[in-house]
Amino acid sequence: MDVILSTEGVDVQECDLLVTGFFEDERPLKGSSGWIDWRLNGLLSHFLTEKRLTGEWKEVTLIPSQGRVAPRMILLLGLGKVKEYSYLRLREICSYLFETLKRLKASSVCLSFPYEERYNVDCAKLAEVLIEGIADCSDFDRCPSNGEGIEDLRLFFAEGEECFPEILLGAQTAKTILEEHLKIRIFTPSEEGLRIPPA
Repeated sequence: MDVILSTEGVDVQECDLLVTGFFEDERPLKGSSGWIDWRLNGLLSHFLTEKRLTGEWKEVTLIPSQGRVAPRMILLLGLGKVKEYSYLRLREICSYLFETLKRLKASSVCLSFPYEERYNVDCAKLAEVLIEGIADCSDFDRCPSNGEGIEDLRLFFAEGEECFPEILLGAQTAKTILEEHLKIRIFTPSEEGLRIPPA
């Protein structure tokens, strides 16, 4: 599995799919979902008004990016109520997300989920939990697919320069925890392009 970290935003990542989570009880949309809504001229807000999109737990909506962001497709993932959001909840949704990615045949995915003090979720632990949760799919007892294709998965994390050090820490922690079960390569930006940091 490759983990690609960027100091830029989710909208400029060259990947197949952008996955962004949003809540059923938080309006207007915030974070990456709010940014994507703006880039799509309020399309997500329109869907919310029409009740075609709710944010209920595990709701999945796939839409084309219409060339307004770099990823070809956008997967909106319902996270339920804000007060129920936690690391445990994120870990729980990972196998569901991985199975969805497999059905879509998406191997290059940018993940962006809410973080901040108001959610009691920070960037470092968020990245760690998502990487570990998806890596758990290589365990047959946890995921029906028995981890098929997980080695070829490319996960992008792009929350800007401010969060970059925290996301790097989370990715390195996950890599250390999983080193006996799964080979993870971490790529970070440099002047020459992407580089692999020393282990």
